[in-house]
Amino acid sequence: MSCTRCGKEYKPLRRKLCKSCYQTVLDRQTAYGRWESVLVDAEPVRQHVLALIAAGVSRRQIVKLSGIPRSSLGTLLVGKRGGPAEKIWESTAKRLLAVEIPGAAHAVAAAGDHMPAVGAIRRLQALVAAGWPMSTLARECGMGETGVSNLLRTRPELITVDKHRRVVDVFARLQLEPGPSLRARNFGRKQHWPLPFQWDEGDLDRPEATSAAPRRRASRAAA
Repeated sequence: MSCTRCGKEYKPLRRKLCKSCYQTVLDRQTAYGRWESVLVDAEPVRQHVLALIAAGVSRRQIVKLSGIPRSSLGTLLVGKRGGPAEKIWESTAKRLLAVEIPGAAHAVAAAGDHMPAVGAIRRLQALVAAGWPMSTLARECGMGETGVSNLLRTRPELITVDKHRRVVDVFARLQLEPGPSLRARNFGRKQHWPLPFQWDEGDLDRPEATSAAPRRRASRAAA
């Protein structure tokens, strides 16, 4: 391609100008106060992306939601040689800032991503305590016959976003309905699992939160 100002062949070009002509035009327009840069400060955008990551949105999903190249995200966060980028393209900044920070990580996360399992486990425990058999919950969640019992027995730290979403949907449907199984209800009581109404909705996914269920009484020491 040739420069539209001097006609010489140059590649790559900036705004269809060679490097020399581009700098000349830039200096002149800056002196006149008419230059509008297509680059913006990267720091506010970087902080927004870090907030997305802290909220549980993976880098892969940020790339997918914003539509920017993965390399652009890497340049913003890590940089190429001298550290994270100080400036980024305005179009890239707008796309990244348009990705809203979710109230819940699973709201925008990819189905195959992983997230803390504590929320799903608490919801399933509460439904069992309300009288819903694990086999019924497994069927409703599409986990297979022993999916729920395995999850409650092993209590993994992480769970797929897709599985978490299914548990959330089932909990939303059944939390106000008493289950049909006295056996499940007794089992939940024996395990001291809180009932659905004893959880604040906003606390279910917070590991440090506790329910409003009565605390277990300490057993009496032997005389």
